[in-house]
Amino acid sequence: MIKFSNQQFELTEEHIESFYREGYFMAPSFISEQAVFNINAAYDAEMKTLEGERKWQSLPFAQEAQQELQTERVAAMMERLLGGPIQLWLGMYAVVMPGGKGLEWHQDNQYTHILGHMCNAFVALDDINTENAGLWIAPRSHRLGRQPNLNEGEGHRRAATPENAMSVPPMKRGDAVIFHRETLHHSKVNKTDKPRRAFAFQVSAANCRFAETGKLVEERDQ
Repeated sequence: MIKFSNQQFELTEEHIESFYREGYFMAPSFISEQAVFNINAAYDAEMKTLEGERKWQSLPFAQEAQQELQTERVAAMMERLLGGPIQLWLGMYAVVMPGGKGLEWHQDNQYTHILGHMCNAFVALDDINTENAGLWIAPRSHRLGRQPNLNEGEGHRRAATPENAMSVPPMKRGDAVIFHRETLHHSKVNKTDKPRRAFAFQVSAANCRFAETGKLVEERDQ
């Protein structure tokens, strides 16, 4: 029988201050080991279809993952962080296969431009470090505002490489990095012989609006 730890992350005022000041904070044991196991199990079949892939891959929000992440505990933390009612924007199972490369430096707000308080959560579903496409961020880059896209076309966005780029500390399964939607981030190459699995989801304050239209962001579960 598998035994799981019951340790859970608790949000403090220091974490909230770091989010707005530095653009991120680390959240060890953000979800339980049991939750990590359940989420990975939900994607077993899809993972088999990715064998041989060398590009960053994303798989849609599975119901099992939604159940593990849309809990009262996580919702309460997100409401406290963003200062009021929240809604899910999107979620994805983010995979970098062996030899594959993560995305270039970018802000998620370079894709859909949204105004208001919004955060991203990168949740490790494997032990993650610089050897297997660990996350890199640029502290305080969210203060610079939305950056221009240096890539042409409709593909992935790319921002200029920041001078203060840093790798986040090694992450255990269930650990998370919570960062501002305009914090610059990217991942490098997975140099190991195993996939690097993570779950990324975004949460917005209920009063966020699309910059192009001024309309409220509508909740969507994908």
